[in-house]
Parts: sequence; C-alpha cells; structure tokens
Amino acid sequence: MKFNKTLNESILKEWKFYSVDYKAMKQALKDNGSGMNTEEYFEQYELSKKKLTKFYTDKEKWAVAYYDKMKESVEELRAMKVTSRPSMADTTAISNSDESESDNESNCPSDNDNVVFDIDAMNNSDSFSDSENEEAPAKTTDHEFLKQEYRRVGRSNHFQKYIYAKKSLDTFARELDLVLDFLFLNQTAFSKILKKFDKRTGSSIRQEKLAELSESHGFLNGEKMTELREGVSSMIDVVSRCKPVLPEGWETRKVYTIGCFDLFHRGHQNALMALREFGYFIVAGIHDDESYFKLKNKYTIDNLEQRMANVKPYVDQLYVIPSTDPTFSLQCMTSEQDIETGSCCYARGDDMLNFPGREWVESVMPVHFIPRTEDCSSSLLRTIYHAEDPEIRKKAAFAQTRYDGKPIDADGNVIKG
Repeated sequence: MKFNKTLNESILKEWKFYSVDYKAMKQALKDNGSGMNTEEYFEQYELSKKKLTKFYTDKEKWAVAYYDKMKESVEELRAMKVTSRPSMADTTAISNSDESESDNESNCPSDNDNVVFDIDAMNNSDSFSDSENEEAPAKTTDHEFLKQEYRRVGRSNHFQKYIYAKKSLDTFARELDLVLDFLFLNQTAFSKILKKFDKRTGSSIRQEKLAELSESHGFLNGEKMTELREGVSSMIDVVSRCKPVLPEGWETRKVYTIGCFDLFHRGHQNALMALREFGYFIVAGIHDDESYFKLKNKYTIDNLEQRMANVKPYVDQLYVIPSTDPTFSLQCMTSEQDIETGSCCYARGDDMLNFPGREWVESVMPVHFIPRTEDCSSSLLRTIYHAEDPEIRKKAAFAQTRYDGKPIDADGNVIKG
C-alpha cells in the first residue's frame, strides 16, 4: 500500500488538516514537462512543520491540564468509602436515601476484594432474623430490593465519581494513543518524503533535515505523551480497585440507549464502549432519516443503513425509531419482565440530560449518564468536510471546540457551514 494512502486512512478526519501534506510534496517532485517544483515542495514542507507545531502545542497543553484534573478526580475517588453488604433489614433506610451508606465502611478495596451483593446468601443469613426460628424474608422481595439497590447505587456519589473517572480515563488513554500514532505517522512521513526528494533530485539533504527536525520538532518522538499515557494506565488501575460494591445482577442487565450517530466518530465509539459498565447486553435505538431531519432541521450525511452499520459492531441489538419522540419505540422494545425484575437500565452521554422520553424511561428503569468525549462531534466533522465555503472548512479545522465538541470562533460563536 502506498504510504500516502496509509497516512490518510490511519489519521482521524479531524486531524488531517494538521498532518504532513505528503501528497502535495510528492506532486511537487513530479516532472510535468517543466521540471520539478522544488520551491513548492519546500513551501509545503515548512507549512507542514507549522501545522504540526500548532497541533502538538494545543494537544500537550490540553493533555497536561486534563491529566492534572484526572489526578484530582482519582484522589477524590480514593477517599470514598465502600459500603459493606447491606441486610434486607436495611432496605427501608436505603430506599429513603439515595446517598445512604451502611455502618460498615472501608477504603477502596484491593484487586482481591471481589465484593457483590449475593441475594441467596443474604436470604440464608442469620442477620435477617430476630430469632433462630423466624423465617428469612421471602424470595418474592428480591426483585423489589434489587430494583431499589440499582437506583441507589447508580445515584450514589461513589458510583458517579467512579464511572466518570473510569470512562474519562479510558477515553483519555485512547486519545493519547491516537496522538502518539499521529506523531509517529508524521515523523515517518517526513522521513519518507525527504528520502523521495533525495532520490528525485540526486541530492543528500535527508539526514540534515531530519537532524533539524529532531531539534525543532522533538515532540514527534512522543516522549511527553508516552509519559502521560503511562501515568493514565496507573490511574486506571487505581480506579479499578475503587469500583463500588454492585448489587447482584448489575453486570447482566440490558442497557438501552438512543442516538442519531451521523458521521460516526470516536465520541460515539467511546460512549458505546462505556455502556458495558452498566450491563452485558446493549440495545441501541437509532432515529431514521426523516425523524433526524425533524429533530435537527438538517439532512443526515450518512443514510440510515450506513449509520446502522457503523453502530452495530458496538451493540448487541439495534432498532429504528421512526419518530422524534422515542417513547413508544422504547416501550415496545422493553419487556415487562425486564422492568419487573429490574433487569434493564438506560445510559447515555451527559450532553443532553433532558433527553426525549426521559420521563417514561426513569419511571421504569435507572438512568445513568457518562461524560462525553472532548473535541469531537458530528457538527465539527460536518463543518470541516461538508461546508460549502472552503474558508469555513479550514477555519473549523483549526478552531477551538465548545463543551459539546462544536467548533467556535474567538468570540465563542459556533462556526456554521
């Protein structure tokens, strides 16, 4: 495979504007009858250096600040207390307080502490009886007890801090990996295009230029980002040991979510992968093209079939929503048995807390939110690649992004195409 194709296929769409313009430099070295355009070659070479410097400067500044933020988040989580297994007698107290904790508390457990609520053991425990002859609570109370526990744990400060730290660090790790891959690819691009220059012109500037790059663009070796990546791995280990006690059956629930998923990007991927924290079977609803238009007042870039194909690898079941209000579709997709036993929940990104259908969803199952991935959105990709004005595209590619990933100008206004 030609290197230029490898470069284009391996780099995020949002970052292509920052990459070495390998194609333009290669084109400048072609003899079109009037000789090679070496002046154009070096103009593109210097421009590529400037773009990479801007990219890395912005990324390192963000990564260092975010790393410090995550250190604080992890320290807050480590200071949390882990509740011991509650008894059925605690059910009343638990249901009356979302933040209630058991009297028996400890610091974050170690890797060897695999603590969950075991209903069978709890039903057979002497602690549930006032006397040896009194029968343990009937099994018929199990479902209601678990449903209360699912909601209590999901709303607890401990779980919220855990899930935000875990998801944020997992996303941060993947982002750093992408940056490191980007740096390596561009370092290789410089090396290859300089080699091609020597071969076409008969000169020998490659080693000299690479030495200059090592001084001016030493960040291409990824040393700082690798250091941060190792630190993130350590923090992920700490967070994993601070996972809160989860009720029995938590990991076997069905997890529902809904989205449009146009111009599928890493933010979508990160969110869908994070849903496994809430259960094992992921059910995703996706708005059809007509309802998408009514919701956003614009047409999709990817049609329904393409959007479904993009989402399917990350979920277990996928269905289409033909309305702007997903309530009826959700009601049809959710079994009464799952609602009765508490074997389902709903999870989505925290960019839309008052999502359509929330009133019904929250009445029958717990709702969980996860942090969105920064610096990416379908709006950003739409503006960069589908705006009619080329200047708007370029402006969006090099712009800062808002909390929701949309590109903004110096005054904080969203750049629209």
